Amino acid sequence: MAKREFNLPGIQDLSKEQEDARALPKHGQHLIIGGPGTGKSVLALLRSRRHQQDKDDYVFLVYNKLLNQASQQLFGKDLLSQQWQSWFASIFKAATGEILPKLPPNGNGWQNIDWVRTSEIIASVHDSKDTKNPFLIIDEGQDMPPEFYQALANLGFENFYVVADQNQQIVPGQNSTRQDIQNGLGIAPHDVIELQDNYRNSYPIARLAREFYTGDPASPPPSLPNRASKIIPLLYKYAPDSFEAIIKRILKNVDNHPSKLFGVITPNNDVRERYHQKLTTVTVHLDNGQPRIETYKNGQAPALQFNEGGIMVINAQSCKGLEFDTVFLADINKHFCNTQNQDQTKRLFYVMVARAKEQVIMLEETGKHCPVDTILPQDTEILERK
Repeated sequence: MAKREFNLPGIQDLSKEQEDARALPKHGQHLIIGGPGTGKSVLALLRSRRHQQDKDDYVFLVYNKLLNQASQQLFGKDLLSQQWQSWFASIFKAATGEILPKLPPNGNGWQNIDWVRTSEIIASVHDSKDTKNPFLIIDEGQDMPPEFYQALANLGFENFYVVADQNQQIVPGQNSTRQDIQNGLGIAPHDVIELQDNYRNSYPIARLAREFYTGDPASPPPSLPNRASKIIPLLYKYAPDSFEAIIKRILKNVDNHPSKLFGVITPNNDVRERYHQKLTTVTVHLDNGQPRIETYKNGQAPALQFNEGGIMVINAQSCKGLEFDTVFLADINKHFCNTQNQDQTKRLFYVMVARAKEQVIMLEETGKHCPVDTILPQDTEILERK
């Protein structure tokens, strides 16, 4: 398969604001705030490389397994990284001798951490005086709950480098605000570094993403980039009997750009499986042969390649922190939108749109109610319609 450019930048390639964030002292508590494309994750990885080169004991923590794999591939070699819940369960047991307490399963079978009981156990058994804890580098820090940071402080952790964007919270009730992180780590407001410039998106994509910004001043959107492009994001409505034709057009597009990575971001597992199944079975003539087509379901051990061209079919909740050349937002009519509180859906679209570097194409089935129509911009200079 064709390789794509997927490497960490050198220090000489950083902007002044990025270099200021990278060069912060290794010891202490640091919080870096920035919107999509500002280079937060890159800075976290460069921070990890600094610790690795100095042979420090460190761990790079991420929200989900897919971002963990992408980070490992971007880092290049031997990144000491883990998904945050798995790591916390292991260090909790090592410190207390007990299994991390969980709440009863929710409707999806998932068990959240019982933070009340967790805090009680830590308070009753932990003595931090003899504990030597690693440096912590935390990516997408807004996705961890406030109790996580409080528990780490109570366990004696002292050195934090957290990158976060409050406007990219997509799991209500389980995320941290900027203030939560500052309070949990004892960081003064004037010590927080804010990244302003967008280095990922073209101007049209950044402008569309800004339509979904909820106006939260705690995490301002990045400035609109100067990278002009004539490619306007597109909303394409297709009849249900035209689904196979849509799949063929996606494959033809990929065939024309074999070194590009295309993300098909879906609202749920049913849509994900539908697209993946059709992409891998439809008959269509391609000059470069069948592209690499991969998918990931939450809970699996991911085995996706981010340094090669092809297609990734993933759910919206798995796209945090990832980057694609082109993004297809599949069957947006299947997304839920609470008319009384649209901010949650706006934040989700803010995240999904901002994954793309060059083009965003939204796909919507005709004849179906589309709850998210109410949050889509009507200006065809921002979102073209066909």
